[in-house]
Amino acid sequence: MFIYIKHGNNNQFLVNTNCPIVVLMKYIKTRLGLAESELIDLCDERGVLKFLFQLQNPQESARGLLKAKESFTVCIIKRTSDGAYTSVTSLLSSVDSALIESLQTQINNLEKTRLKQLHIVEARVATSEEINAQALATKSTKKRKKVTHANAPDEEVQHHTEDRKSRN
Repeated sequence: MFIYIKHGNNNQFLVNTNCPIVVLMKYIKTRLGLAESELIDLCDERGVLKFLFQLQNPQESARGLLKAKESFTVCIIKRTSDGAYTSVTSLLSSVDSALIESLQTQINNLEKTRLKQLHIVEARVATSEEINAQALATKSTKKRKKVTHANAPDEEVQHHTEDRKSRN
């Protein structure tokens, strides 16, 4: 099946969805003259982003994710060097302001989610480091105890020495 890709000043072209998402996105970038490094996504006519750039499996078929004969607009997602999502721009010339607000709200929510996940990972790393530090401290304490016991006179050796003294 196919979908319509809208762009520019009410231009559109057909795209076959019987392919992996990665192939579909690469074709769209080539067709629109976008750099391969550009982060793009598709949004439907209501302004709902498909978040195709976040798929766990980019080899997943586009046919299962995009409804046949539906129209989609290409959007460019902007990120900072540290990975923060900053903005989204539709490649359709005449876009309703409500649609632009909807797209930006979705990107803002995506950034909030990214930050929450980042804090969770940082908290896990900090907790893991604390656990490792406690484990090292415990091992160190146990080793000190063993060293203390190892330096103590051996009772069996003392016993044999005393036996010799008593024989003489």
